[in-house]
Amino acid sequence: MKSYIEPRSAAEVLDVLDLYGVDTPGAFPSTEHEGCVEVEMAGHTVLLETPDSVKMLFGDDAAAALRHHASFRKDAAEIMGAALDLGDFLYNVYSGEAFIPDTAPDGEFFGFHVAHIPLTAIIEEDADPLSPDVCDYGLDFIGETNEGVAAGDFDPSGEVDDGKFLTAADWALCDIECSVLATFGAGCSPALAGWTLGDPESIAETCAMLGVDIATVQAPDDPASVAAAAKAAAKGTGTTDEAHTAIKH
Repeated sequence: MKSYIEPRSAAEVLDVLDLYGVDTPGAFPSTEHEGCVEVEMAGHTVLLETPDSVKMLFGDDAAAALRHHASFRKDAAEIMGAALDLGDFLYNVYSGEAFIPDTAPDGEFFGFHVAHIPLTAIIEEDADPLSPDVCDYGLDFIGETNEGVAAGDFDPSGEVDDGKFLTAADWALCDIECSVLATFGAGCSPALAGWTLGDPESIAETCAMLGVDIATVQAPDDPASVAAAAKAAAKGTGTTDEAHTAIKH
């Protein structure tokens, strides 16, 4: 079984901790025990076989990173699931980055085009955001997935049967998470980082929530304020209005 939300092996936990910059001295994926982690400790090697064993060894920082990862992935996977169900795409109002599903008429899923689309091209009614004149398809293509799998097989919640695990979707979620971490830091939700569905209504609602002026859209001058607002909302220490105020200022 696999998951788009939580690491299912010790080695996957180590990948998440590396992504979040958590120090894991002496730890490395085992070459002899698939999915396990070996740790050099006091002159001998310890084998860690479960996610919990890695989390316990590296303490509070590891636990916090895994919480942030699971929370972010859950929210991002829900947006991706909605996009695949509706035949839509994922879009970031700050960067203009778009993940556009490449799906055959029979529903077979091949992966995502990663493109850049100006925000005005989506908001303006007379512009087709996916037109070659508007959309730059030259950035990347995430195209590995299991042969014959349909976009409708993407299940953002819980464990996923390996035969229906959409590798391209997992890679796209990882790319989105990496970009948000680089810009906003840990604790920021996809919505607060500007990710939404690629339709005009969703984008307008997201821009309004973030206090983004569509005519002069740009990433916030102080990304840390967005992350702080997200953390406050996640902890229940601030209201939605307070989070939005923190983003605007």
